[in-house]
Amino acid sequence: MIIAQGHDLEKQFGANTLFKHVNFSIDSAARIGLVGPNGVGKTTLLKIMTGEEEPSSGEFTINKGVKAGYIAQENAFDESKTIWAEMLTVFSKLIAIGNNMQQLQEKIAQHPEDKQLLKQYDQLQFDYEQQGGYTYQADIKSILNGFNFPENTWSKIIGDLSGGEKTRLAFVKLLLQKPPLLLLDEPTNYLDLDTLDWLENFLKSYAGAILVVSHDQYFLDHLATQIFELQFGKLTAFKGNYSEYVAERELRDRQQEESYERQQEKIKKDEEFIQKNLARAKTTRRAQSRRKQLEKMERITPPKHKNKVRINFKSERPSGKEVLILRDLTIGYPEKTMVEDISLQVNKGDRVAIIGPNGIGKSTLLKTIMKDLPPKQGSIKYGASLDIGYYDQELQLLDPSKTVIDTVWDRHKTMPERDVRSILASFLFTAKDIDKTVGQLSGGQKARLTLTVLSLEHNNFLLMDEPTNHLDLEAKEVLEEALQNFDGTLLFVSHDRYFINQLSNKIVEVKDQHAKVYEGDYTYYLEEKNKLTSATALPNAEQANETAAPAEATNKLSYQEQKQRDSQKRKLQRQVEETENKIEQLEKTQEEIQTEMANPEIATNFDQLGPLQEKLSQIQSELDQANNDWETALTALDEFK
Repeated sequence: MIIAQGHDLEKQFGANTLFKHVNFSIDSAARIGLVGPNGVGKTTLLKIMTGEEEPSSGEFTINKGVKAGYIAQENAFDESKTIWAEMLTVFSKLIAIGNNMQQLQEKIAQHPEDKQLLKQYDQLQFDYEQQGGYTYQADIKSILNGFNFPENTWSKIIGDLSGGEKTRLAFVKLLLQKPPLLLLDEPTNYLDLDTLDWLENFLKSYAGAILVVSHDQYFLDHLATQIFELQFGKLTAFKGNYSEYVAERELRDRQQEESYERQQEKIKKDEEFIQKNLARAKTTRRAQSRRKQLEKMERITPPKHKNKVRINFKSERPSGKEVLILRDLTIGYPEKTMVEDISLQVNKGDRVAIIGPNGIGKSTLLKTIMKDLPPKQGSIKYGASLDIGYYDQELQLLDPSKTVIDTVWDRHKTMPERDVRSILASFLFTAKDIDKTVGQLSGGQKARLTLTVLSLEHNNFLLMDEPTNHLDLEAKEVLEEALQNFDGTLLFVSHDRYFINQLSNKIVEVKDQHAKVYEGDYTYYLEEKNKLTSATALPNAEQANETAAPAEATNKLSYQEQKQRDSQKRKLQRQVEETENKIEQLEKTQEEIQTEMANPEIATNFDQLGPLQEKLSQIQSELDQANNDWETALTALDEFK
């Protein structure tokens, strides 16, 4: 069912038209990714959909009773309240129903024969249950934990939180409200990888429609089933996730390019014919006719997507086979240790991704390798013939007082001006841009200039700290391709899961002041983490130890290992059977209580009904736990198949 539509939307700012003739519809279960370069009007379009801004022409319509939830609308907090108290405000009407139920219970206890009171209570109880009265506190706890607000933070005063924490809390509050249309503007910004994985899983099962603006290809691949591309002033809809959209867009571009070239060839032939035959008496009429046809011809334009950044990284000389060896390395500052006992070997051609929460020490590790910080303990061994290039996520390596062209020229003084301008043009710097100072550039322009400088260094070992920050989707795609084709070695910090998965052959996870190495890409890393989670989720610590895979497993198990494995499998099989028997018994008890409660004599007697309701709630709670235990044991048992 269509719940919202855009009709011929146009938005102008003065003489500048952001977009026009924008038409689209949103289904009740839609999962839409809105993509396009920075500055094309994606956020403006979202604000039109929320009513924050008015279109210059056209209209956005939304079905009666359907609310569009938008993060910018939901971040107004009472900063004197605790986190928990503020989240409870989302359910104020539900809490009021609960209070009314309690008051009615007291009245019914005094007047058990009053059928009108019982009828009111039944209706309130039905409304309370249907609206989530028995589950809303569990929802709050689940989403707070998902956004990295553990229980010990729930009593914190909101006014004492950081800006980033308030942004995450606004997201929690929005998700708790469960609007039928959820509008998200760059929701993956400032979230760590664990929170991103949790958010993806949550949104996949979200009951309403979702439209999300994002530069995170991994997020869009796993969530979106439709892509809206806003570019060159118009909106184009594509079916499928982000990867399918890219493939379809490239196919359309190739077809348009071929049609354009065929038409240009025909135009050239027609113009040559007209020029040769217009003045000749016998062929004048044919030439005039051909010219009229040419004038009426609808001209095909070349694909605009071809105007991309062009990046190329190539080393000047090869490095040795061993590029970098870290042994028992401890890093940090005089007053604080960040990460301890890091051991890692980077070989020629490796693509090593460093991941972990913000502020954990990832950038500190790169700075230590770059010798900007001394190691606190351990050793760093550098390979032979290394030329190291460094990309700083803060973009501090650029002089803000220099112009764009001088930034390049000062490093390559013998390069002809024509070549410098050509290289800058390949990074989408216009003639006007190159005379600007670095301080006048946007974040995206500074990132492209840093990449320009780095590409001219011809290093064989690149250290890159969050290189995809500030880049739009197309620029990120080009950077990914350039680094895939790079003939040297790469060590990079990133929170961009698609970028990590496309490039890495090794993952270094930094967590709790320690680093762990995974020999594979991001998908492999997730699989290994999930195995560990499944093993540790078992209720018995001994079981968890027995199912944990060794760090370097072999296909052939020793006798002792096989014996332990068989023993563990038998334990899990018994656990599954015992839990199934328990579930069966609990379901039988639940049915007996419900049958008893349906008895007309009991249904109208609060003294008898109340204890039965409490007993039923207890049985249902035990049943939920038993089902969870059964699923956990069954998942662990599947690992043995």
